[in-house]
Amino acid sequence: LTAGVLCQVAQQLVGINTVMYYSPTIVQLAGFASNSTALALSLVTSGLNAAGSVVSMFFVDRAGRRRLMLLSLAGIVACLAMLSGVFFAVDSHASEVSPAGTALFGANGTCKEFAGAGAGWTCTHCLRAASGCGFCADADKLLPGACLAASDEARRSCRGAAGWRREWYSRGCPSSFGWLALVALGAYIVSCSPGMGSVPW
Repeated sequence: LTAGVLCQVAQQLVGINTVMYYSPTIVQLAGFASNSTALALSLVTSGLNAAGSVVSMFFVDRAGRRRLMLLSLAGIVACLAMLSGVFFAVDSHASEVSPAGTALFGANGTCKEFAGAGAGWTCTHCLRAASGCGFCADADKLLPGACLAASDEARRSCRGAAGWRREWYSRGCPSSFGWLALVALGAYIVSCSPGMGSVPW
């Protein structure tokens, strides 16, 4: 009874529910701005979870429950550490906010906090502003962009600015290595599903 209860508690503490429910948000935080892309990639995590459960059915009696759970926990710790590292790197290498680029959208479109702060802001500062702001990335997403007050009008202006399609970021910042977060997320699901996801049951 004690072992069974502890396994169920441990299953909840590894964070699988958070990852499954918030996978579209995690994908956006990794630097994918499109809602449809984030939802499509979250379907992949659901598919990996289902496939891992099927794999568990074939290996639970051959490999043993204890071994599956310990291997699963080791994989979970490694994947969450990698995910944390990627988000730290995305945060510390965020694109800068260009005062000149922001001025192109007019004073009314500028984020209030950025208007008072001036230079030295990054995309991360912009998205954390209390008044609710969004980052309008340049056509080359890693170049400095604009920090605008979040609104439908600002989003439309951003996407139609300068004659080419820019990206509007409201949750995460553009990154050249956000794909590593997707790899870590997929590896987390693959590690969790056949072990901690199904073995306690």
